Amino acid sequence: MAWLKTITFLSAFLLFQIELIIAKLFLPHYGGSYLVWGACIVFFQAVLLSGYVFAHVFLRRLGVSAYLKLHLCLLFVPLVFFPLRVLHLSFDAYPLPLVLDIFARLVLTIGPVFFILSTMSLVTQGWLSASRLKEAHNPYALYAVSNLGSFAGLLSYPFVLEPYLSNTEQLQIWRGLYLLLVGLNLLSFKFVGLDSRVRGNDNPNVIPANAGIQGYSKPPHNPLMWRWLCLGAAGVVLFLSVTNIITYEVAPVPLLWVIPLAIYLLAFILNFKQNPWCPSWIIRGAGPLLGVAAMMYFVPLKHFLPVIVVIAVLCALLFLLCMFVQHQLIQSKPASREQMTLFYVMMSLGGFLGGVLTSWTIPLISNTLIEYLVGLLLAALMMGDSSLKKTGHLREVTKVLSVLLTVGAFWGWPYFVKEYHLWSFALLWVAVGVAFWGLAQSKKLLVGAFILLILATSFLESVWSHVHYLEKKRNYYGIYKIYDNASGIRVLIHGTTLHGMQFVDEAKRRIPMGYYSPLSPIGSLLISDIFQAKRVAVVGLGTGTLALYAKPDCPIDYYELDADVMKLAYKYFWYLSNAPGEVNVILGDARISLAAQDRLYDLLVIDAFSGDAIPTHLVNRDVMVEYRRKLNARGAVVFHITNRYLNLEPVLARIAESSGAYIAIKDVGDQGVNMRSIWCILTWDQDRFLKLITQENWQPLDLDPKYRCRIWTDDYSTILPIINLNELAVSLKAFKPLAR
Repeated sequence: MAWLKTITFLSAFLLFQIELIIAKLFLPHYGGSYLVWGACIVFFQAVLLSGYVFAHVFLRRLGVSAYLKLHLCLLFVPLVFFPLRVLHLSFDAYPLPLVLDIFARLVLTIGPVFFILSTMSLVTQGWLSASRLKEAHNPYALYAVSNLGSFAGLLSYPFVLEPYLSNTEQLQIWRGLYLLLVGLNLLSFKFVGLDSRVRGNDNPNVIPANAGIQGYSKPPHNPLMWRWLCLGAAGVVLFLSVTNIITYEVAPVPLLWVIPLAIYLLAFILNFKQNPWCPSWIIRGAGPLLGVAAMMYFVPLKHFLPVIVVIAVLCALLFLLCMFVQHQLIQSKPASREQMTLFYVMMSLGGFLGGVLTSWTIPLISNTLIEYLVGLLLAALMMGDSSLKKTGHLREVTKVLSVLLTVGAFWGWPYFVKEYHLWSFALLWVAVGVAFWGLAQSKKLLVGAFILLILATSFLESVWSHVHYLEKKRNYYGIYKIYDNASGIRVLIHGTTLHGMQFVDEAKRRIPMGYYSPLSPIGSLLISDIFQAKRVAVVGLGTGTLALYAKPDCPIDYYELDADVMKLAYKYFWYLSNAPGEVNVILGDARISLAAQDRLYDLLVIDAFSGDAIPTHLVNRDVMVEYRRKLNARGAVVFHITNRYLNLEPVLARIAESSGAYIAIKDVGDQGVNMRSIWCILTWDQDRFLKLITQENWQPLDLDPKYRCRIWTDDYSTILPIINLNELAVSLKAFKPLAR
């Protein structure tokens, strides 16, 4: 058993690691677009599903003994491509759309080895079920080991491997571990013997009743297969949607995406291990849990609770819901070895469809995060009617009261509660718990309640936020919200990040505001014209505020990744149309688009940072070389580094040091129409650098040696050393729930 556990753990570890490594290698070459990561994820899910299907089909056709021989041969096939051969990534242009181009390169690089690794969990479970080992009756325990390997791969990458190793070094270690995996398979084939009744059976569909997992039975009926599919989809939709809520609506804190995925894997480990663990109260209280989870979709819109409390509650509820979903899966597992592989195929298919729905489909058809409520709906569909005995009259009264409580909690509470109060929140949670306990007495009623919540999401969001949005636009990059505040200022919000603002009053529309006012570091720099700019490039459009600094003899070129940002800026704001000089908007990733232009700039402004979405391919030593090629000899690169959770000063200081640049920083606080912002400038012209210091109050950036970090390149980057979580701690300390 130890041999098979080691193989299962290591293969899952390698599978998770190669996903993260290869996606990170691809990002700079495709411009770091979300579509790159999204395409990689869909590819990984598709290959994982195909690996499960392959193992299922050939285990049934060949039987375990013959398939194991095929499996050992297949282990050597990837060595022709990778990992035995050096992974050579050629990014010569293919005449293919972006997603298809990524798919093609993944197939030709890690496709074979990823496919083989994806079959490993099913192979080892089939191997165990057909072995003479005493654990053969419960091969599902190896699936817990597989998820433990994924869990280890997930946590070790951002916290152990990425901070200390370059991508090249990571691949070298990965190759060595794969060769170790091949050796372990060969040794296990020798030491883990098969039951003679299975090994000698030529027809894999005729298996003795006492062989493997409780014997052979007929294929499962369709409702059971649909159950596996829905439960597989529910878990994936839930953890992905919680990740989206935290990232878009709560706090874009770096590496928080690790927590929901880790919770999802942990629930698998606890439910599929040799002695499964899932407290009975989770199953009995599934109805109230679903209701409280649904309420937590809307609570963050009130901004009453500290973000760290909201994150903790969301993650705690996710854990309980994943425990419920995975418990339902293990409880519905099939009895025979043949059905076991079908079980995993359907579960994997559900996960694949759930991933496509959450990451690719819903962002195009909805302007809200309804995938979270969809995940709760899928979980509700897996519940049965309550076994509590009630008379017909009492049951009807319970239903009516539950519906009234639900309406009061989701629609009435935000109308009457205008500020935080501890007891009003306590009343809210009790009301929701009781309401959904009652709704859970009837599966149809519970499912109907979630369908209505999904349909009413946009309306309820406006009720809870008390904001009338001129437009909400969701795409693969997040959710954009535009509204006019009480001061007559139009605001563009992307997630929780302010992307720009402008006076609605026509007489004031030509006043630059926010991070780009005349008092801001970038505004005063453009006004002073120390660099005598004849052409300026800006990476990141936002509302286009800097367009007001264009001059007849100094055009500004914007480089914007998201076409929807350009549409919103032209439709709802007036900066671009009121620009006193020429303004051009060039769509596409800045790194790729800049390389394609034959223009030189005097100032290159990099303003593409928001929350945890730091485009590392736009701030490293390698891209700085490309920036210099696009600058005139006396030009400069200016970075907007205002960020609540990341401190980019050490990163830029190391880049400046390695490229021989002078570096300075300027921090201007709130004042009038100006919002606090921090900007950093790199220039290779000493005279202009001295003018910045003496005339514009920029400060030379001299970092304490203890804050020095390893230099970022296309081959190495990590945000772990520069994360600043003080913002979360401060918000929690300032929160006094009993004082209001």
